[in-house]
Amino acid sequence: MNQTLAHCVCSQGRARQFLGGITLMQRKLVRIGGLLAVIGLLTGIASIFVPWVQQLVVTGSGRRAQQRLDSITVLNIKMGLWYVILLLILIAVLGAAVLGADQGRKFAGLAGPILSLVTASVAVSLITTFDGRLAGPGRITEVGTSAGSWLALVAMPLLGFACGLIAIGRAKAGAARHVSAPAGVAAEHD
Repeated sequence: MNQTLAHCVCSQGRARQFLGGITLMQRKLVRIGGLLAVIGLLTGIASIFVPWVQQLVVTGSGRRAQQRLDSITVLNIKMGLWYVILLLILIAVLGAAVLGADQGRKFAGLAGPILSLVTASVAVSLITTFDGRLAGPGRITEVGTSAGSWLALVAMPLLGFACGLIAIGRAKAGAARHVSAPAGVAAEHD
């Protein structure tokens, strides 16, 4: 009775655990990672085109002074191209997590979160070190952050976690799979 019960539980557990060679937990990780990747890709790409900083520029003096609000994207900020390059590399690493072979997934699972932290620190340094930039006459009176910089800071952890979750979820189940021994070897151990 106990052997039959143990056999039924064991075979059902294996069927539940390895449905199609991938565990159900791995499928959940891939789904969650895919959702994070889509949101991260949308916010990361939007951060390139949405203004990062706004500056109030005053031209003239006295009663004739005019004010204008300039919006500056990341590509117009000094060293802003580094953020875009690191974002594109992070997107490529995400692609390696999704489409890569076993070693590519391992690399993406490790490099993705680290690269997202590096890219987020570059974004923070771009935001905090920007003092203003004039394209014409006038003086800058105020500088403030805008939506693009916030989108960049939201996109980085999403893309980093997505790399890790997808890499874990798409890892081969062969290491955890029960490997049965040949009949002669199993008979010797019984």
